[in-house]
Amino acid sequence: MSESEISPVVDTSSQCPLPSRVQLANLVLFALCTGMQYLAAPVLYVGITQASLCKALGADARVSNLPATMFFALTAVPVLLAWLSPGIGSLRRNLSICYASTALMLLVTALVLALPVSNEIKIGVVILQGAVSGAAGPTAIALLWEMVGRGSDEKRRGLALGLAFGAGPILAVIGSFGQTVLLGGSFFGLELAGLEGLDGFVVLFACGGPVMVLAAVLSWFFRLPEVKTEPTREPVGSVMGLLVGLPLMLASIALVQAGVFTNASVLKFAGYAAAAVSAVAFVYHFRPILTQRVLLLATVVTVLVYSGNTIPSNMNLFTPEVLGDEPAKYAGMQNALRFAFKVIAGAVLGWLLTRSHPRQGLVATATVFLLAQVWAIFATGTAYLLAFGLYGAGELIGVYAPNYILSASAPGDIRRNMAFVTLLMVPAAPTGYLFGSIAESVKEAGWQLGEMTSAALGFRVSFGVCAVLILLGIIVAVVALPRRPGIESAGEVREMTFPERPTSDS
Repeated sequence: MSESEISPVVDTSSQCPLPSRVQLANLVLFALCTGMQYLAAPVLYVGITQASLCKALGADARVSNLPATMFFALTAVPVLLAWLSPGIGSLRRNLSICYASTALMLLVTALVLALPVSNEIKIGVVILQGAVSGAAGPTAIALLWEMVGRGSDEKRRGLALGLAFGAGPILAVIGSFGQTVLLGGSFFGLELAGLEGLDGFVVLFACGGPVMVLAAVLSWFFRLPEVKTEPTREPVGSVMGLLVGLPLMLASIALVQAGVFTNASVLKFAGYAAAAVSAVAFVYHFRPILTQRVLLLATVVTVLVYSGNTIPSNMNLFTPEVLGDEPAKYAGMQNALRFAFKVIAGAVLGWLLTRSHPRQGLVATATVFLLAQVWAIFATGTAYLLAFGLYGAGELIGVYAPNYILSASAPGDIRRNMAFVTLLMVPAAPTGYLFGSIAESVKEAGWQLGEMTSAALGFRVSFGVCAVLILLGIIVAVVALPRRPGIESAGEVREMTFPERPTSDS
């Protein structure tokens, strides 16, 4: 999952008129809801768990990457929902619906996994769970940020943010331990048997349901100041690029996958054509921002580096080749390392940013992301697991890339540009399917390198491709991006209509 700690900038030039106790209650609710998301991270951070489950159901690497691909493809939903339902009075309802739909999908997934239906149906439901989480999760995060932006003074938010994003990842580590208890495997030297067959996955997804139900209930207790005039919906033209581009991107993935299954070249070419038109639609949507040189270059860097967000499925699927056991047996420990390193890296990188410049934070996190792939390529045995810790630290690119774009934005463009940031995972989403296809294609071709099996070679090649994309992003950042960005000229600032309400990333 794309890093959920990203916060949009909410324009709160005046103090919140709510009483102090109400503001405190809003901040506690923010921390609690965020904590619930972290506690359910093994199933909400779509990638490692879903890939190992698809593998257990007999899926290949392409299909096992589809839950994460669908997750990232649907991270555009926060902007679409903000356009569809712009009213401030609907915030609590929309937030509760997001959590409730997530809970329902988790429970449905658990139910289908427990039923005597075909593995194909079960895999389809797992992919759907990834899609629903991609639509609802980032939207909930965006709405949470607006709740705290409207329902509290800026000076009061430090404690809530510290609890949410300091203690939050610790809850994710606890959830990862619970995952290992259910699925079995090793957890820092502790060997756990786990439940038989798919029972561990059934209980894991079922446990996520009540956690999200609690978040849905808590959402109704937020209190916001009354607004004199509710914002109205913008013209459909303001999101036309997304309305065209997003369905075409999903169609392109479906067509290419259908072409692989049926060996029909015409379907593959149709998928590639749909992807090309989708790219044009996204560029059209973002054209006012992409005419500004610094923001254009920052966008290129961000999309290239964000491709690393889609690689953990392959990293988990590589487990049998490097550790000699099923992916599910190490999924809990991999998630635990991911979040534990995130806690440490968050403190270190935050300190670094206070003593350097915005580009340094971006390059530092991207470099750690790159090191994760290099380590995954060359490490063997249990040392391989360190790649997941490095990956978790590198995921903080989801904080420092938006911070750079924020630093490059004029005050009047902050809301527009931060809404734009929430969509940058969408063009990177297809790389997940690409990485799975690379691994599977090398395996099917039977290519080998020395004593390395074709399966191991395929995954390592996918890690290499991911590393190259990240490296390209780093090179562009170092060569072309200024250390302390700013608007290059007043003439470059264009008007762009975005939904009135700010949104957040995943």
